[in-house]
Formats: sequence, C-alpha cells, structure tokens
Amino acid sequence: MKTNAEEERNLDRRIYLLGSSRFIRALGRTSSFLFLPIILFQIYKLSLLEIGLYSGFATLIMALVQYYSGIWTDKIGRRKFLIYIPIPVALLYLLLGIGVFYKIEVIYIIILWYSTIFFNALQFPAIQATIADITKTSERLTAYTIVRLLVNTGAAIGPIVGAFMGSINLGYIFIITSVLTIVELLILLFVRETHSIKTQLTIRGINKLIFKEKFLILFALVGILFNFLLRQRGTTFTIYIFGFKGISLLELGFIYSLNGLLVVLFQYPIYKLISNRLTYLHWRALGSMIYAVSYFMIAYLEGFIGYMFIMGMLTIGEDFVSPTTETIITSIAKEETRGSYIGFYNMATSIGNFLGSVFGLWILGIFINVPDIFWFSVSMMMALVGLAYFALTLPYRKYLNDAAQKESSTHA
Repeated sequence: MKTNAEEERNLDRRIYLLGSSRFIRALGRTSSFLFLPIILFQIYKLSLLEIGLYSGFATLIMALVQYYSGIWTDKIGRRKFLIYIPIPVALLYLLLGIGVFYKIEVIYIIILWYSTIFFNALQFPAIQATIADITKTSERLTAYTIVRLLVNTGAAIGPIVGAFMGSINLGYIFIITSVLTIVELLILLFVRETHSIKTQLTIRGINKLIFKEKFLILFALVGILFNFLLRQRGTTFTIYIFGFKGISLLELGFIYSLNGLLVVLFQYPIYKLISNRLTYLHWRALGSMIYAVSYFMIAYLEGFIGYMFIMGMLTIGEDFVSPTTETIITSIAKEETRGSYIGFYNMATSIGNFLGSVFGLWILGIFINVPDIFWFSVSMMMALVGLAYFALTLPYRKYLNDAAQKESSTHA
C-alpha cells in the first residue's frame, strides 16, 4: 500500500496545472461572490428577500447548466470546456466591473452576474471530472485535496485584495477578476485532453442510469438539506454581520480570508486523518456536527474577534466535508459517467442552495430582532444532517464492497 507521500509524487502533473488554474480562479472570483450581495445591499438598496431571490435563482441556473454540461463533457471531452469558457467569462467580468464603477441600472448588473454564473457552471464539471480521469481511485482524495489547498490559498488572499480594491471602488474587484481569468486560460492551455472513453448514452439513458443508483439518490437527498443549511454560512452570514452587526468591509475581507488560510493550514493534516481511517461519510458526518456547533455560536458571539473564531470553526467543518464530495461521487461512477454524476448531484443539491438563499435571508429578516432563534434552528437541523450522513455509511460500505467483488471476479 502506497503512503500519502508516494501518491503525491506519482500524481499526474496536470493535477498541479489544474490546481494552479483553480488558485487563480479563486483569487479573483472569491471576492466577486463575496462582495456582490453587499453591492446589491449597500449601493442598490435591495431588500434581504430580493437579494435572497436573486442569489437563489443564480444557484438554480448554475445547477441546471452544470447538469447538462456534465453530460456533454462525458460526450465530447473535457478540454473544450477548459479552454473556451474563460474567454467570455473574462469579458463579462470586465463589463460587470465597469457597470458597478458607473452604477448602471441594477437589472444590467443582475444580467451580467447571471451570465458569469452560466459560463462558470459550464466549465466546473469538466474540471472536477478531469481530476478523476487522471487519477486512480486510491489517489483521488489526494488529488482533490491538493487542488483544494491551492483553491483556498487563492480564497485566503482574494477577499483581502477585494476588500482593499473595493474600498477604492467596488468595480475594481470584477476588473481584477477579468484579468485573472485570462491568466487562468493561459495555464489551462497546457492541459491535454484526459477523457478517452466517450459515453454513447443519450441524455434519457444517462438519467435512467442515475436513478438506478440508489446510494447516489440518497446522498443527493441528504445533500439538499445540507446545502440549504450550508448556504447560511454565505450570503446570510455576510449580510447579517455586515448589515446588522457593524462589521466593516475590510474586517469582512479578513474574516473570509481566514477561511482560506485555515483550510491551507489544516486541510493536509485532516486529509491524512480521513484517508486512513473510517469512510469518507463518517468524516462528512463529523464535519456537519462541527458546522452545527459553529452556527450555535453565532447566536452568542459578536464582534470582529467573535466572528473570526466562528469562521475558524466553520472552516474546520469544511475541511472534513468538502474534499469528500467528488471523491464519494466518482467512487461510484464509471469513467464514462463521472461528469454526469457530478452534474446530477450539483443540480439536485441546488434545490437546497436555492431554498437556502431565498428563505434563509427571508427568515432572518423576520427574526432579525431575535436572531438567536434563527441560528439555533439552523444548528439543530445541521446536527440532524450529520446523523443522516452517519446512517449512510452502511449502504456506502456495502456499495464499495460489492464493487470490489465485481472487479475481482472480472480480473479472475
């Protein structure tokens, strides 16, 4: 059995190219995702419900596009999605930056924002499936962890840069993102095609195959509630501490930069822990419980230091959960259906993202004078999600054991 160090040395160099491109991507786009709701809230004076609706529909667009792009990347390959998509994305971010700079009508800001989401979603399943294409099952968690470390290095730097540029003018955040997208493209040009087995299945055939995968369906159903609750860590938490608790733009940048920094510091030790003991779902359950404790603390801690501590706890939960998602999905998918399975999971769990965006901010608005009730409820529901993931460990182990037996009988 290979050690973690041996697996890292043997990884395809394209893993590091993909990771570097994701670092550049996160460096710019983390800020754009973080500060756009604030732009809608502060500059355009939209209500919490309006921001929630716009954010919710953005997640639906993302998921629907990812589902079909996942299918098409299995049909035509990965590279076209990797190298063609950054071109319109760079242009759209440039236009978005100019639009914010000159404070154009909010409807045009929304259209440009949704357009960036459309093209970003087209590319994402191809990136994730490419990693699976060039790794063995035993190497996959290592590969996804390395890429994620690079992503979060960008996510640690991005919010501080974005907050600094935003203090001059919020439009500069998107202009910088445009420039970085061109750099991302230059890196991706060195990634050759990785998908050799093109699926011959129709969309209807793929859908039938997906709905026969009982474990995938169960995993996605729990994922819907998980994403609903996870969404409260994003726009809801951001608007709550910025709009109602007096956190400044620069402080907000530092809080979210801490998230990326702690991922970089703790992801590798946690990776070594989860790669050698129990199943990925056990650790996913633990991560959900840590999220639950973190949400509970939002009700009782305040101020910059308090929110920094909460973000640290949320990040530890993220370190246990995030690397396992694609690893679990690709472990039950054949090579020709990896993109489709990833796309399906993202589309299904987008229901949680949508409902979390819309109802999270709406319910927070109702309980804004007694926010403890809101955060306590979110905490309790996340604890239930943790128990659900723990319950799924049994069917997941059975699935892996059955697959291993089939593979051994095939080679016998």
